[in-house]
Amino acid sequence: MTRTGKFLLLLTATTSLAGVAMAQQPPLTPESGPAQKAPVSFSADAVAYDKTGNIVTATGHVRAIQNGQTLYADKVTLDRTTGQVTADGHVVLIQPGGNTVYAEHAVLSKGMKDAVMQGVAARLGNNVRLIANGGERYNGQIDELTKVVYSACNLCKTNPRAAPTWQIKANSATRDLQHKMIEFRGARMEFEGVPVFYAPYLTEADPSVKRQSGLLIPDIGSTSRLGFFFTVPYYLVLDDSSDLTLTPIIGSKQGPALRTEYRRAFNQGELNVVASGGQDRGHFGNAVFANGTFDLNQDWRAGFQYDRASSAHYLDDFTLLPNASFLTSNAYLEGFSPGAYARIDAETFQGLVASVDQSELPIVAPYGQYHFVSGQDSLGGQFSVDSNVFNVYRKVGTNTVRAAVEPGYSVPFLLPAGIVGTARVQGIGASYETDKMSEQPNYSSLDSTSTGRAQVYGAVMLRWPWMRTAGGLGAQLIEPEVQLVASPNVGISQNPRIPNEDSLDLEYSDMNLFDLNRYPGIDRLEGGERVDYALHTAWYLPSGASVDGLVGQSYRFHKDYDYLPDSGLTGNTSDIVGHLVVTPVPWFNVAYRTRLAHSSFGVRMIDTTATVGTHALSVSGGYLFTNTNPYVLYDTATPQGQVTLAPPSDYFQQRREFTASMVANDGPWTLSGGMQRNLQTGEFDNIDASVGWQNDCFGANLIFNKRYTSYNLDDGDTSVLLQFTFKTLGNVGFSAL
Repeated sequence: MTRTGKFLLLLTATTSLAGVAMAQQPPLTPESGPAQKAPVSFSADAVAYDKTGNIVTATGHVRAIQNGQTLYADKVTLDRTTGQVTADGHVVLIQPGGNTVYAEHAVLSKGMKDAVMQGVAARLGNNVRLIANGGERYNGQIDELTKVVYSACNLCKTNPRAAPTWQIKANSATRDLQHKMIEFRGARMEFEGVPVFYAPYLTEADPSVKRQSGLLIPDIGSTSRLGFFFTVPYYLVLDDSSDLTLTPIIGSKQGPALRTEYRRAFNQGELNVVASGGQDRGHFGNAVFANGTFDLNQDWRAGFQYDRASSAHYLDDFTLLPNASFLTSNAYLEGFSPGAYARIDAETFQGLVASVDQSELPIVAPYGQYHFVSGQDSLGGQFSVDSNVFNVYRKVGTNTVRAAVEPGYSVPFLLPAGIVGTARVQGIGASYETDKMSEQPNYSSLDSTSTGRAQVYGAVMLRWPWMRTAGGLGAQLIEPEVQLVASPNVGISQNPRIPNEDSLDLEYSDMNLFDLNRYPGIDRLEGGERVDYALHTAWYLPSGASVDGLVGQSYRFHKDYDYLPDSGLTGNTSDIVGHLVVTPVPWFNVAYRTRLAHSSFGVRMIDTTATVGTHALSVSGGYLFTNTNPYVLYDTATPQGQVTLAPPSDYFQQRREFTASMVANDGPWTLSGGMQRNLQTGEFDNIDASVGWQNDCFGANLIFNKRYTSYNLDDGDTSVLLQFTFKTLGNVGFSAL
């Protein structure tokens, strides 16, 4: 007898139903077994009961829930004597954790925890599909599948029967729902339907799992340094907050070696350690890269970085950190509060190239600094203070102890006619204790010094912005800017007594035109009175297009020798500096920055970049020109140690470089390339190119790089890397050259 409608029945209850037809339907309670004692709720469009066979049949949108398992089907038959459930048509079985299995036909028992299925399909995390001809489930935790297909790729919309980009086919597979693992037996990987790899046994973590111990995809290839090499990484989950990756490296020329990566997350910090070691060029090579950050409370944080290697060759041979010239290690403590920052640290360096002498590299310990900016007072002004103290030790070279403080105050104001002004005052005080001043990087005529100095700057800056709206032509800005700076004229008499640790690299441009001291640090100071002036113009169009330009100069009321020759700041009148940024359309941008000699308008510095293109094709280029090379000041002695009077000849060596790059995207394809060329020598420094293809589940990249410059006395380097990325499986790479 049937009844159309929805029914809710409990296996352990005796249901009293109104009406003759409903009273004749039995409760769906299997007659024995502990699993069968669990309650079940189910609904269906129709239910029929066969008294003779003690069988209940539910049809039409059937849903049954028992032991956390949910079953959907077009038709469900329950044998109340054996407790066996048979489901047909659009069968869906959902686990308590959300795992879902689809089937054409299923026979379930033991409270739906065991099942035998035909035409099995499962949708896993990350869009993974698992299909099998048949399968059996045991205790709701283990799926034994036959004739399995596994893939994370979408099927072709126009031809769903076509093979996906990649798939794993296996004779059988075991899916462990409890431990989140899938084991394939007799597995082969197919790419576009073509077999490319075979493995008698293969394991894969369930895509829903973020971390799972096991072997990672091997890496195989060949390089000029390692020869033919092979790696098989193993990933080990230690606990909920830490893991370890072990990577043996076997090479025909170097090795074997072992690389370990340890990661641990704390409630208030993290720790990362990469350590490796192995045979390299007849010796045992090793390297350690470690860093950690730890929050002590809401205001203070501690951390460290430790980088060390046995040699540069080891880093290059095993591509751990290729072409590095030095390594840095430090430990620090830093604090944060509203408007303030404090830090104390210690830092050491390891030289890796033949041109860097380890004995000349500094040890900086300690280095303390404090920075503070107050809130606005009743006048709108703000007080600031920057202070620092450091000790620099060199085995060969100047040893320096410096303590410095830089208090300052600035206040804005308005004048009639819309003139915007800022008044500021800043003091600089520093004390120095040094020895071996006659060695690098100072090369002074003195050997040791004990001195100090103080400098006070006062400045008033005025800006007079004129803005005009032009309707459909947007808005136009003309803004004269002028600044008067006054300070004692200190000259250069103290320079031989004061070590230069932070003021060697000077580049005068529009970026520091209005700085009180144009040097990047405080070991070299300018003084006297001067006027800085500039004209800033801009045009902003409604379409988003814009033009922004500035041209400026500085006039000093006296000459001195605070600055290096050809720096643009040695005379009364400085060089002319400026910039021009043009963005006529969203897909085109040019930024040009320059410095011109004030008398001849000869070019002394150009720094320009241009970008044109969209996502489909983008091309960029850059050009750099400077008339001096200040980097030689670090390691070249000068007469009497006065670099501002007579710098070494290499200081006047021009630098001219050109860079270019492009990126093209066309559907799944990406093509990119770049180069850097030294125009002074007429040789390339570096070129690189890559081509890649990527869809929803697979990516391939071919990367080429060639270095022409010498590193550690070599003749350059060339590398080629072919890398494949399989969604949910990982990466596999092939290196060459």
